[in-house]
Amino acid sequence: MEKQVTTHRGGHLEALLNGCPDAIIAINAEGIIKFANKEACKLTERNMNELIGESIVDVYETLELAKEANRKLYEGGGTIHDHESRVRTKSGKVIPVRISASHLKDSAGKYIGGVGYFAQYRPWTGAEAEVKSRLDELESRLDTWKTLAAPVFELYPRLSVMVIVGHLDAGRFEDIITNLLNHVEKVKTRVILLDLSAAVVDEVEVANQLAKTIRTVRLLGADCIIADMHSTLARAMEPLMADLGSVKSFSCMDIALEEALKTIGYEIRKKD
Repeated sequence: MEKQVTTHRGGHLEALLNGCPDAIIAINAEGIIKFANKEACKLTERNMNELIGESIVDVYETLELAKEANRKLYEGGGTIHDHESRVRTKSGKVIPVRISASHLKDSAGKYIGGVGYFAQYRPWTGAEAEVKSRLDELESRLDTWKTLAAPVFELYPRLSVMVIVGHLDAGRFEDIITNLLNHVEKVKTRVILLDLSAAVVDEVEVANQLAKTIRTVRLLGADCIIADMHSTLARAMEPLMADLGSVKSFSCMDIALEEALKTIGYEIRKKD
C-alpha cells in the first residue's frame, strides 16, 4: 500500500513540475543532471535522454558562467534569485536566462545536490532602455502640460498676462514661479496680470508662495495685478498683506485688464 501511495504522489509531483512555465533542472552532488522537466528540454533543445546523466556545465554557454553561478550560490548561503546568465542550446543558440536555485541537503545537513529554475527573458538592459524612453516621453508631455496650464505671454508692450488653469499646489506653483520670473526678465515687462479665475487652490502654502512671487516680481521692476482670486486664497493672503504693501486685486478680468492698461499708459474708451 505504501509503495502505491508513493508512486501516486510522485506522479502528481512530476505532472506539477512539467506544468511549470520555467525550465527546472536538478543535479546531484557531482553536478550531474538527475531531473529535467519539459521546459528544460525545450529551452536547451535537447530531449530528456540527452539531459539526464550529463553535467550541468554543458547547459551553460561557457564553463566560466557555470562557475559564476556556483560561486554565487555559495556566497548566498546556498540560494540565488534572478541571477543573470546564459545557456547554450543544442544547435548553438545562446539564450539569456535568470536563474533561481538552491542547494539540497540531507537530514544531517550534508550537501546532496541542487535544483534550479531557468527563466528565459529579454535582457534587462533592453527593457530598461525601453522604460526610460517611455519615461522621457511622458516627462516631456508633462512639461508641455505644465506650460499650457500656466501660459504667460506679452499682451501689449510692457504688459504680460499669466493664466493659471487647474489644481494649484505648492509643488506646481514652484514651476509656475520659475516660468513667470524667466518671462519678466526676458521681456522686461512692466505689469504682470495674473488670472486666477480657472485655478483651484486648497493649500494655504500657496498664499505664501504667491506673496513671495509678488515681492520677487517687484524686485525685477514689475507689478502684479491679480484677477478673480478665490475666497480661500484671499483669506490665506490677508495676514500677509502687511509685508506686501499695496496689492491690486480685482473680482473680474475686465476690470483688472483696464487697470493694467492704465498702469502702462493706455486707456479704454467707449466708441462715440
